[in-house]
Amino acid sequence: MKKRLIPITLLLTVPIVLVLIFDPASTLSLRNFLGNISGTIFFIDFPIGMCLLHYYFPQFFRHRKSGHYSIVPWGIFFLLCWGLVALGMFLETQFERYPENGFSIVCAYLFGWAYIWFTMIPIGLFYLLFRGIQKLWQKRREKVEK
Repeated sequence: MKKRLIPITLLLTVPIVLVLIFDPASTLSLRNFLGNISGTIFFIDFPIGMCLLHYYFPQFFRHRKSGHYSIVPWGIFFLLCWGLVALGMFLETQFERYPENGFSIVCAYLFGWAYIWFTMIPIGLFYLLFRGIQKLWQKRREKVEK
């Protein structure tokens, strides 16, 4: 487990550090700093975390009895992300920091589930490409050993 913890920690920490380095506005105020960190965690680290969870613990994505692929982890991910977007918008309305027309509130409550997929799809495709190359490499190695 300790061998797994180091790459997971690095893969989840690097995006936060890169955003803080390359965004000069992140250090101007505490709100910018916390907004950049929470946005990076939500839009980059959640998808990377799901891919890492699938890579290191694929049994969570299989149905226990049948062995078929299960959508339960993705459903939990979907609900968690929608809940965070809705909670964020609720907090923005409590602090009165939203556009006056209220369109952003409607979008957050109705379409908050879709926000995470804009970053999950590219990260997931990169993960699938990585897994495909890994499987081809493994087949090639098995073929050479025979």
